Amino acid sequence: MSIRLTVQLPIKEGEADAFEAAAGPALARVRAEDAGCEMYDLFKSCDDDTRFVLVESWASEADLEAHMTSAAMGDVGKALGGYMDGAPVMNKYED
Repeated sequence: MSIRLTVQLPIKEGEADAFEAAAGPALARVRAEDAGCEMYDLFKSCDDDTRFVLVESWASEADLEAHMTSAAMGDVGKALGGYMDGAPVMNKYED
């Protein structure tokens, strides 16, 4: 059973391009290093460049839990935190 997440990311006005540039390498590291990562993709709203959503899929709950404390995840927070305009909103799903 896969575990899926959507993480809504509110970004500061005027920071979308810089956010996307910083996100690319950080997200690629998670895909490469965190076991069980099936999907870790960022999408930008078509009508509001301050709204992004990260869509994740993990092979198991254990893989997701390991990811939450991984070095790669820590680097995502460091790379992207300065662009955030509020807390992310996470929703978790299973199939």
